[in-house]
Amino acid sequence: MKKFKRIFIEISNVCNLKCSFCSPTRREPKVMSLDEFETVLERIEGHCENIYLHVKGEPLLHPNFEDILVLCHSYHKKVNITTNGTLLERHGQTILRNSSVRSLSISLQSFEQDGAAYKKYLDAVLKVVKQGLKETNILFGLRLWNYQDAGFNANGKQEKTLDYIESYLGLSEPITVTEPKSNKLKLTHKVYISRGVEFDWPSLTHDLVATKGTCYGLRRQIAILSTGEVVPCCLDAEGVISLGNILELDFESIVTSKKAIAIRTGLENNKLLEPLCQRCDYRDRFV
Repeated sequence: MKKFKRIFIEISNVCNLKCSFCSPTRREPKVMSLDEFETVLERIEGHCENIYLHVKGEPLLHPNFEDILVLCHSYHKKVNITTNGTLLERHGQTILRNSSVRSLSISLQSFEQDGAAYKKYLDAVLKVVKQGLKETNILFGLRLWNYQDAGFNANGKQEKTLDYIESYLGLSEPITVTEPKSNKLKLTHKVYISRGVEFDWPSLTHDLVATKGTCYGLRRQIAILSTGEVVPCCLDAEGVISLGNILELDFESIVTSKKAIAIRTGLENNKLLEPLCQRCDYRDRFV
């Protein structure tokens, strides 16, 4: 049985924001039903413990988000949530109460307003983080993926955000960058600042980047879109490299198909076989 370190499950491709860094999906709006989600959980059984409710869309916008977490708990999954944070006032307590939640990553760069609106947004996010630190074992990632260079030189807004986090969480020491090349900065034993440079989602319309290289797709991770389509990684947000539909096919047969094996073997041998992979430079961050 093929096992993965993480499986991304897109429970909805619908979002309540239109962020400048996030290309709008060309797919039809689709919310995965509870029955469909349970089918996914049944069919990935034994393949992975950690699931990530993320590809495109805002997971907290799902009309049955609490029931989604209940199902995850029933299937003994460790849940990792990535959110823009705007709905934490509504669902924060649900997340903190569910023992299956392993991590909560909040993309702070998603909220592009300034002034009082941004402060109100940060307060709502950090209130949940502060409570979670006291009452849970959840890991919190505060993402600032809007830096302009790999040296992570902060602009005025980023500096103010870091100062505000430091003050709100009552950190004993100021947030300082001790390792410029590291994207993660540990604040406490359960809170991290995750810094990153803005990136473009890979697309077949982009110029060729490389034909040689590797990534974690189909090796350590795989993604399932809201339609049930299985793709090699979480960056194939349009389902360009569809390997099959998990709502129609057995998951093991999908990940051991000729196409999947060819892609995985290529990556293991430093070869990018798929045109989309050849136009993706995101993998250079981690590989």
